Amino acid sequence: MVDDGARRRALVLALSLTWVVVLTVTQHVADGRLVVVPWLALAAFVASLYTSWRATSLVAGAATAAVALLSADAGDLPGRDGLVRVAGSAALAVMAVLSAHVRARREQHVRQVTEVATVAQTAILAPVPARVGHLDLASRYQSASAHALVGGDLFDAVATEGSVRVVLGDVRGKGLPAVHTAAAVLSAFRHSAPQPDVCLAELARRVEASVAPRLAAEDFVTAVFCEVCPDGRLDVVLCGHPAPLRVGADGVVAAVGEHRSPPLGLGVEPLVETGRLGGRERLLLFTDGLAEARDAAGRFFDVEAAAGALAAGGDLDAALERLLEDVREHAGGRIDDDLALLLLQRRSS
Repeated sequence: MVDDGARRRALVLALSLTWVVVLTVTQHVADGRLVVVPWLALAAFVASLYTSWRATSLVAGAATAAVALLSADAGDLPGRDGLVRVAGSAALAVMAVLSAHVRARREQHVRQVTEVATVAQTAILAPVPARVGHLDLASRYQSASAHALVGGDLFDAVATEGSVRVVLGDVRGKGLPAVHTAAAVLSAFRHSAPQPDVCLAELARRVEASVAPRLAAEDFVTAVFCEVCPDGRLDVVLCGHPAPLRVGADGVVAAVGEHRSPPLGLGVEPLVETGRLGGRERLLLFTDGLAEARDAAGRFFDVEAAAGALAAGGDLDAALERLLEDVREHAGGRIDDDLALLLLQRRSS
């Protein structure tokens, strides 16, 4: 099946050749001063913006041949004026072909870098298992756009001796530096989270201590750390990050935690805030790409209203997919920031 890019390139090639033919026929019929020669050169340069150097060569060759034909038609060949005109057209044609070649090589390099970064992030940010300890979980990562490089959103869940600890965060910036920072956060979390003598606040401090030396002067990581015990006790530490939302079986939504510590890298001041997660309740963790999604009128996505639809009952993955569909519809299909989502609930059996 032909993709959209191939169709677009074929269309540009067809239009460029048509442009050359129409201008040549028009000039021939007019039988006057050569007024279309500069316009013929445009066809090759337009083709060079979208097509391969071979396709551009076809258009450039047609344009140069048209100039030669029209010069001969006007009686300027093999005279000096005609030769200069053809030579100038040939030079422009060569420039257009070289431009197409350079553009194609740059695009290939960008694709390779993007593929490497995407593979690296996929290896780092694998979906969390459907079950960790006594929790059922579902996760989603949504890239900002097809033109964006990978970002620094992250999440993970680790079972300890008597609980499950969860992290979700957002690295400032995009691309490979953000992926490296996200990897450092996850590595530090996975190392310290299973240790029973490390409380949630100390866990945040240890993650920051591991990540801070890697950060540039203005970089930071917002993060939320959660610990869920089998009896429903829920501990939360917020580090410059939106509070997770607890969704009751009746669809009532409440934020868990309100302390605003600075993000990781800016001197965290972690405070453990405690709540409860009922057996039929769900907990939604998200990055600010969800809350900052805007519609055409500039209105932000109403996260709490949409979270009510995540009420207990039905599959966690399906619930997260519906939430993503809601935010895409709100934003008109374009999300301007990466977003990560993690939905969890206590397993009944």
